[in-house]
Amino acid sequence: MSEAESLAGTAFSTAARLGADRTVVQLVRTTVEDTVVDAAVDADSAPGHERSDRFEIAVRVHRDGAVGVAGGPLLGRSGVVDLAERAVELARASAPGRPGIPARHPAPAEPEERSYRGPVAVDPFALSPGERAEPLREARARALAVPGCTHAVARASAYRRDSRLLSSDGGRLRLELTQAGGWVSAGADGPSGPATRSYPERTGRHDQGGWEHVLALDLPGGAERAAREAVLLSRAKPCPSGTGPVVIDSSQLTLQIHESIGHPLELDRILGWELDYAGGSFVGLPDVGHLAYASDQVTVVADPVSGRGVGSMPWDDEGTPTAVTPLIDRGRLVGLLSSATSTAAAGLPPAPGSARTEGAGLSLVRMTNINLQPGSGSLEDLLSDLGDGLFLRGNQSFSIDDDRDRFHFSCELAWRVRGGRLVEPLRAPRYHGRTLDFWRSCRRVAGPEEWAMHSVTFCMKGNPIQTARVGHGAAPALFSEVSYGSWE
Repeated sequence: MSEAESLAGTAFSTAARLGADRTVVQLVRTTVEDTVVDAAVDADSAPGHERSDRFEIAVRVHRDGAVGVAGGPLLGRSGVVDLAERAVELARASAPGRPGIPARHPAPAEPEERSYRGPVAVDPFALSPGERAEPLREARARALAVPGCTHAVARASAYRRDSRLLSSDGGRLRLELTQAGGWVSAGADGPSGPATRSYPERTGRHDQGGWEHVLALDLPGGAERAAREAVLLSRAKPCPSGTGPVVIDSSQLTLQIHESIGHPLELDRILGWELDYAGGSFVGLPDVGHLAYASDQVTVVADPVSGRGVGSMPWDDEGTPTAVTPLIDRGRLVGLLSSATSTAAAGLPPAPGSARTEGAGLSLVRMTNINLQPGSGSLEDLLSDLGDGLFLRGNQSFSIDDDRDRFHFSCELAWRVRGGRLVEPLRAPRYHGRTLDFWRSCRRVAGPEEWAMHSVTFCMKGNPIQTARVGHGAAPALFSEVSYGSWE
């Protein structure tokens, strides 16, 4: 018997003795390695390198129509007994009909045995820190070779999550996912002040796969472009204030989609379960199928099954199979992100799984890969349609209210566009607005050749806080009426 089976068996027997109808044990090992090359690392010194390993366990107990979950670090067999006892007590305290407790709870999934390991060509965890640092050293050197570039930092990160779900009725699911990403930040200090530009973006464009993904990003080539743009920004004028048409690049749209589409469509937010930390949503259940969320140029889907993006998975952390889920169809709201627990509580039919947890613990409704579907044409076509306006690139910061209605975003770079041509770089651009007004003003989304998968690896939610890794695919898009200015 494997250690996982033995530990699960201890939880099963403990919970059954205390009246559990069904018990699920989740065992998760999470490994992260980060490598950085910066000013403190010269050609002869070792790169900065950190590794973390976590091994955690959660026990989910179904009892009399209620569910209780307890989780934490794996502390041996006695710790498993304690978690099982606590989960049973939480299920007892959550019995349907008590004040504030939903009357419906999810039916258990059919037990099955499945195993899935994400594709990896070059295992990043098999490389030495020196091997991982080679493209980072080259990227930093290429950035610093650009006249006027004063500093540069290159980073790479690898992530692996090995999760096992074992249920007392015979279910056995094992899921191992490996992800990697890298990025460069280049800076300059010119007459207009300090400026920074990132490549491919500050979030690192992580994706499924191994070190081959980092190499495909071409960090050295991107570092040169980032350095040249940082120098331009250090000599540029600030972005003017105004209202008018803008084109927004796909990296900035990643955060826009994340904050003003992904989060508002999480069912637990809509039900008010996240009000104590993450907030609520301006969306209500009656809006599904009716609300004009965006213009007819906007179609958004949750896609955890195509294999692109860090939100890819064949099943979620409740064991529910995943599938492509339409969220916005040609501007109209048609779907939500949900979990077996939240749909049961809301009285909705079962839906593809979107329950996730950091490590092992209480699963929350989380984004997977929330993608803006491509339209047609190139970036040059969008700029031609724009005529005169702004082209906004690269996220600097973001802010949005608790209900995901009013937002404020800052970018690294703007270009003034005249007659469809880039004519002048502008520093410190920002823009703001309201979610529905913004998305309803979308005039065009560029085509598949401009579409790229991006990542957000720091999405926080829950109390205590959990961090999720989320994917977003997008192409640049043209918006007809956006208020903008400078954040300096």
